[in-house]
Amino acid sequence: MRLDSQSGYFYYFLILFAAGMLCFINLGGTRIFILDEAKNAEAAREMLIGNNWLVPVFNGELRVDKPPLHYWLMMISYKIFGINAFAARFFSALFGVLTIISSYHFTKKFLGRKIAAITAFILCSSIFFVQEFHLAVPDPYLIFFLSFGLFNFYDFYKNRKHSSGLLFYVSIGLAVLAKGPVAIVLSGLTVMTFLIFKKELKLKNVLRLRPVLGGLIVLLISVPWFVRVHQLTNGEFTKGFFLDHNLGRFGSEMEGHGGLPIVTWLFVILGLLPFSFFIIQGFVQSWKHRKSDDFVLFSFVLSSVFILFFSISFTKLPNYPMPAYPFVAVLIAFYLKKVLNRKIGLKGYRISLWVLFGITVLIPVTAYILLAYIEHELYSVHLSSIQLAILPAGTALSLYYLKRKKLFESTLALGACFMFLSLELFQFIYPGLSMKSPAVMAKEVMKPDDDVIIYKGYDPALLFNFERTYQIKETKQQIFEFLESKPEPKIITKKKFFDTDWLDEDTEVIMEQKALFENYTLVIFKLNRF
Repeated sequence: MRLDSQSGYFYYFLILFAAGMLCFINLGGTRIFILDEAKNAEAAREMLIGNNWLVPVFNGELRVDKPPLHYWLMMISYKIFGINAFAARFFSALFGVLTIISSYHFTKKFLGRKIAAITAFILCSSIFFVQEFHLAVPDPYLIFFLSFGLFNFYDFYKNRKHSSGLLFYVSIGLAVLAKGPVAIVLSGLTVMTFLIFKKELKLKNVLRLRPVLGGLIVLLISVPWFVRVHQLTNGEFTKGFFLDHNLGRFGSEMEGHGGLPIVTWLFVILGLLPFSFFIIQGFVQSWKHRKSDDFVLFSFVLSSVFILFFSISFTKLPNYPMPAYPFVAVLIAFYLKKVLNRKIGLKGYRISLWVLFGITVLIPVTAYILLAYIEHELYSVHLSSIQLAILPAGTALSLYYLKRKKLFESTLALGACFMFLSLELFQFIYPGLSMKSPAVMAKEVMKPDDDVIIYKGYDPALLFNFERTYQIKETKQQIFEFLESKPEPKIITKKKFFDTDWLDEDTEVIMEQKALFENYTLVIFKLNRF
């Protein structure tokens, strides 16, 4: 099948099928154990149980980390599907499908079907991008609304299509409810920089974009909730969210997530594997053609603004630049189209493919060492690393086709092997790993209605997996006072607290399990003297 040999509807159905399969496959098969997932899914559960649609809470206390959009949609999903991992992730997966479909639709409109199909293929092949839509976190919502909004902005700018302008401002308003004012900052910087490059940053051109009306739409969508939650929490949410989780994250390193500016570029390369190895060629070719196609320039500007913005942010996380990935994929697709049409030399393509091959050879070896010798609690699943061998095999096949000058087959083989690995990860590997998490293994030694008390530290995933909240005590005296009324409760803590505070007591350790890929071990124990 060649990219120009099928009807337009065929591609929509094909992409819908591929994106749906990748985003929804075994959506509830992996237990919720990752820190961010656990806190967001549990917060939505507690809000639903308390019939509370306004104030985010976690373990009964105010949670100031995120606005409410993803909580609201999770709560709706819980009402439909019940409280479970599938429901917590349902809308994340749905927005993943919509992101990929809308990326194809708008790229087709502005650059043609061939580049649009390659763009969608790149996004579907990107394991860590697709993985984000398997998580019960707010980022899938931000990725969709911010990228969809900016696609509509360009349509509004280029074609003066007023409905696109309306969709742009509505999407930004919803993006603010998904993650906060960063949506306004990033979209504003992108639009301003694009107009500067076009030498159109003049008052009359800005007014054509109807910024006053648009600003009112954004404010009407987002501000009422922020005002109401400010009132209901006596300003605590406003202080915690805007000062700590917005200005604080940008201006200082939080929770150990920092690094040099290059870290953000590495996140982009990781997030768009395998085709991110052509990212330099994509940026170079797009820059060369910036004057011949406005959408190529817009994608170049947007990608650069997002990556540079998060490069200078002191807090750095892999998901931060992801709303730009559809546009980075456009740049890479622009380059790959030239390769496929043989309008450009193959040297850069060949070099990148060989470097990628070397890295894919190391991936299964590294995974085996990690599971077998470093993460000892995962030794029983260490042979699952063999499944990663599909990556060097697929890359080798891509090199084989390249040698035979079959460029379409070379590109197809590269993306297909990464897509197949995504299906393996979601269907087999991740579910197996999640069964080794402390929150899941605790079900073997605890029941949901057991008397349980937490001492200082714990695994937040316990709350969602047991569908309950827990009392947390900070001193041994508080534990002893609690035990007077409930003489045989289980005590949960982290090993570092157990070793420093409880070794001199007569205890019975019920479970000790290291958290997956985290630096703490969870301990469940009893005190024998009670």
